[in-house]
Amino acid sequence: MIEIPLSKAIWLISPRLTTLINTLDEKGELNASPYSWVYPLGANPPLVGVGIGGKQKYTYINSERTREFVVCVVSEEFAQQAVNCEEKHRPGDKLWERQGLHAEKSKMVGVPRIKEARAVLECKVRRFVELEGDHLIMVGEVVHAEGDEGGLDSIRPLLHDSNEKFRATGKEILLKRRR
Repeated sequence: MIEIPLSKAIWLISPRLTTLINTLDEKGELNASPYSWVYPLGANPPLVGVGIGGKQKYTYINSERTREFVVCVVSEEFAQQAVNCEEKHRPGDKLWERQGLHAEKSKMVGVPRIKEARAVLECKVRRFVELEGDHLIMVGEVVHAEGDEGGLDSIRPLLHDSNEKFRATGKEILLKRRR
């Protein structure tokens, strides 16, 4: 093995699921930002964590105020459109709409979802965990979830490796677990 610079160590546990995290600004406008620092934190209740790059991010500002957000899983079909939603912008710019994406009403929260997403988690903010470093964690409780019947094979989620490198899901491997 070779030594990996600490600045690149996090990539050893990649790829990560690519999502659009949807929030509403103070004028009720949808903000959809791409995130790959999204992970399950618990099953009962179902909790999800989102690593946000600071309190200046619209995702933090909006969700801290409304206490809601929606995780929209990005699939290969709209991958470039979703990634393009990370360009610098001002509140209300509707990057998602400029990219040809569509909003639709969520079932249990006031924040809309992206219609093109084949899996969504509607969440209520439980807390924010501040860390030493460049990110904080938004912890949300999933209050409603939907996904294509075919599971991952049907959803075909996009995985983020590093920088501009992404991957698609591959083959399924079944392994026995000893519990």
